Amino acid sequence: MRERQQLETALTAFDRITRELDDNVELAALGEEEGDQSVIAEAENALKRLRQEVHTREVEALLSGEADANDAYVEIHAGAGGIESQDWAQMLERMYVRWAEAHDYKVEVIGEHYGEEAGIKSATVLVKGANAYGWLKTESGVHRLVRISPFDSNARRHTSFASVSAYPAIEDTIRPASWFNVRTNARSTRIVQPRGPCYARGYTKPS
Repeated sequence: MRERQQLETALTAFDRITRELDDNVELAALGEEEGDQSVIAEAENALKRLRQEVHTREVEALLSGEADANDAYVEIHAGAGGIESQDWAQMLERMYVRWAEAHDYKVEVIGEHYGEEAGIKSATVLVKGANAYGWLKTESGVHRLVRISPFDSNARRHTSFASVSAYPAIEDTIRPASWFNVRTNARSTRIVQPRGPCYARGYTKPS
């Protein structure tokens, strides 16, 4: 169902982009004929926005991993360094939340463990929407910040670390009884599931 919705969304977007491209090319040509610079500028701005959207769609087309289309959990943990790293971890959390909201994703903060003075020790955020994991999976790793510390009265430079891990949200689906193929004989019962990367091929129970 999700794949079908994504295909329908992609096709709808393709038709809309094609239509807007034709309309704005005609608008620019009309502006040139009439010598109206405001019309030409309006068409050029619209074409620039379309170019950026096409680039985004091209990147989305490359997100073909098995779990790329899933929602994503993002876990953030402050590294060693106390308040400095905790503040950096909270900055990262805010960055991911704002990025998700700017791209029309739904965001749910699953949990936060605040520091004693400022920042967070850890946080888990759920980002819901198409290709959320595909976009966020490359954020996994250790992130470093070098800055003049606002918490240091001597204004010294500090290096802070925080780790980020992105995981795909996996849907648990209860299969109907008809989904299983049950084979029986006088000595044993064999239950066979359809083959796939997440399923066992079969289980035999002695009678």
